[in-house]
Amino acid sequence: MPPIRVLVVDDSSVVRRTLKTVLSSDPGIEVLTPAIDGKEGLEFAERDKPDLVILDVDMPRMNGLEVLAALKQRTPEMPVIMFSSLVQKGSVITLDAISLGADEYYCKPSTTGAEETIELLKRELLPRVHSCVKKNLSTSGFWKINLPPRGGPKPAPEKKVLPGVFAIGVSAGGPEALKNLFSILPPIPVPGLIVQHMPPEFTKSLAEFLGSQTRHPVVEAKHGDQLVPGKFLLAPGNFHMVVEKGTPNFVSLNQGPEENFCRPAVDPMLRSVAKIYGAASLVTILTGMGQDGLNGCKEISKVGGRIFVQDQASSVVWGMPGIVYKEGLAEEALPLDALASTITAVLSGNK
Repeated sequence: MPPIRVLVVDDSSVVRRTLKTVLSSDPGIEVLTPAIDGKEGLEFAERDKPDLVILDVDMPRMNGLEVLAALKQRTPEMPVIMFSSLVQKGSVITLDAISLGADEYYCKPSTTGAEETIELLKRELLPRVHSCVKKNLSTSGFWKINLPPRGGPKPAPEKKVLPGVFAIGVSAGGPEALKNLFSILPPIPVPGLIVQHMPPEFTKSLAEFLGSQTRHPVVEAKHGDQLVPGKFLLAPGNFHMVVEKGTPNFVSLNQGPEENFCRPAVDPMLRSVAKIYGAASLVTILTGMGQDGLNGCKEISKVGGRIFVQDQASSVVWGMPGIVYKEGLAEEALPLDALASTITAVLSGNK
């Protein structure tokens, strides 16, 4: 494998030197010429085409969120790690970054010395670099699919079963996609489940944000929470969420091994949905990098459940929905407004 080419964008010379020391300690990483502000970062990213960008938030000329938005518009497949003290101080900034397509986020450490900082970053930042690039490679090339999916889209079932649950998997660009979808989607007659790739500090904030900005009640799931029609349970950061059989059914949380470099991951949730609900499963895969949800959708398809994905044009990154569509598991790939209409029709038995 060729080395991972990393571009650092930070206005602090101390941070740039520290990151160069940390990244250069890994023989699998090549450190490109760093950028000293946001505008230069965008120029260097276009010129050097790095495999990954490490991006500060608070910078002159263009701040990190502005750079992130421009990068994801021009090269959505390029992984970006937000590296800033601000992602820890305020969840709003982190949610903004995730909505714009940030693939990872790491708070600049506040340690007592340079050596301690370097060792901490070697332990905690380097694995994130490799993880982001591996997730990118897992669906490399799926952002520019113009051909029909292999074998064509999955046909709608001849005998339609009314859904008993609505499950959503989403990653990069997720908060904005969820807000837009939920703003259009009317109240649903079945329980809802969401897995959004996000750290533990922010899933509660996301649930509160969605609950306050849309017509749907959304809560961060707790172990043993019952599935209630009309209510969405959001998997908490660092926990897989699966459905268990009961009266009514409920969710359990676990810290099993990461899947697709993620915890929570979409696949464990979808496997449990397929097992409990079978053909009464309704699944949507929204914007996100990587292929989490693919294997779970295969299980949903086997039991006769129905799958719809967000289309390429409206996705920040068309990795997760793109690979499900390419594999012929989804009936349709739709923009968010059409997706909301389709989900409503399926839930009412009209599609």
